[in-house]
Amino acid sequence: MQLPRAQISLIQSNLRDLGSSSAGARVVKSPLTAGCSFTHGSLNSSVAVLMKNHFDHIPLAPRRYPFFYGWMIVLMGAIGFLMSSPGQTYGVSPFTDSLMAALGLTRVQLSVAYMFGTVSSSLCLTYAGRAYDRFGARVVAPAASLILGVVLVLLSQCDRIAGSAAAVLHLKDSSAMGFVILLLLFFVLRFSGQGVLTMVSSNMTMKWFDRHRGLVTGLSGMVIAPAFSATPAILNALVEGVGWRGAWLWLAAIIGVAFTIVALLFFRDNPEACGLKPDGPLADRALGSRRAKEGERRQYTLVEARRSYGFWVFAVGLALFAFYITGMSFHAASIFEAAGMDRGSGYMIFLYASIVSVTLRPLVGWLCDRIPLKFLLMAMLTGVIISALGMRVLREGLPMWTVVAGNGLCGATLGTLASVTWPNFYGRRHLGAISGFSMAITVFASAIGPWLFSQSKAATGSYAPATTGAAIVAAIFFFLATKANPPTAE
Repeated sequence: MQLPRAQISLIQSNLRDLGSSSAGARVVKSPLTAGCSFTHGSLNSSVAVLMKNHFDHIPLAPRRYPFFYGWMIVLMGAIGFLMSSPGQTYGVSPFTDSLMAALGLTRVQLSVAYMFGTVSSSLCLTYAGRAYDRFGARVVAPAASLILGVVLVLLSQCDRIAGSAAAVLHLKDSSAMGFVILLLLFFVLRFSGQGVLTMVSSNMTMKWFDRHRGLVTGLSGMVIAPAFSATPAILNALVEGVGWRGAWLWLAAIIGVAFTIVALLFFRDNPEACGLKPDGPLADRALGSRRAKEGERRQYTLVEARRSYGFWVFAVGLALFAFYITGMSFHAASIFEAAGMDRGSGYMIFLYASIVSVTLRPLVGWLCDRIPLKFLLMAMLTGVIISALGMRVLREGLPMWTVVAGNGLCGATLGTLASVTWPNFYGRRHLGAISGFSMAITVFASAIGPWLFSQSKAATGSYAPATTGAAIVAAIFFFLATKANPPTAE
């Protein structure tokens, strides 16, 4: 690829803190760009990827801020997580009864549409991760939020779209068309919201920090955890206030318009491209961290990561909680009704769990930088067991608080593990591909959760078989996790 001298000079300027010059060539010394080099007349494909950072100085260069820009990234990442809420299962749950009534679907049919839409989206996430590695957070995040906004508008009109399509095709019953339309919209919703926007927000934050990722996830989790847990109650109130159509239209405006602009202005992919270094002023302060610096560690590809025992234990372990919590939250209204709890009180379980999660998140973050991550995974799996056993006998009182405690423990550890494990184990260079593949497993599990919960209810009249199964699998992976070490320690 041939570029003019002026353009090459500008790229060199943008990368001047990444390496050192030699006669006629520049080698970028960074874990993200090791092995990439270019001369005046040529630019290899690896460095061409770095052109994604070409406009990082617009509207203001991160180096010109009076504080380390990584803290702005932490804030933006947290907001990105929150903006993904409509694509998460707990963000869909308040709309399920309205969708069934509007489209004439049963609970099982709705669960199947959700499952196939989610499974289909999971198959695309590895490719989305590679796209993130290539184009960066500032391109991928606004694209995902814009798509999420559009699909929310379409969801608000899904019954009308189904009715119109059925009329065109001369179908007497529009419910079948409603199933198909909903499946397609669930695919886009889950891909853009739960998948891409969540992945980019997490990975971007992890790229800006290295030895203090636990500290960062602990701090951001204190904001994210209560906001996530309060979302079902807030959205339920919004649905009751402005109707399910109005609720989705409001969310479309906030995410598809407002947040897209915010992401374009403030998201940055990595510190090196901005003339900074991971951790900023804390870069040379270990603060108790026992891990080596990023540049001293090997950078693994997705293929290499998948050969590691630890990868599969962590990936499936994290997916197990996704299976459990999505099954629970998707059928929350039905579960609370069966337990003799009113809908409003039932949804408060998520809020109470967030209080437990927020209380524990700083401790989990502190431990993350100091102890093997497998112990935190074991703690999360213990939380699944506690919550699942409480769900078997759910009612007001001790069983409800057992569920709260278990979900709170899971929430405190899950966010940290999902963000920190992959860069800590395998490095940042292929973080998008590795985390994308892991997220595909998680999304797949979250897809079958609501379906299996609905099958449990349909077959036995209870959700107990599904929750018991989750507890048994969690116990098995608890013991498998005892040997889930980083690849260099295996």
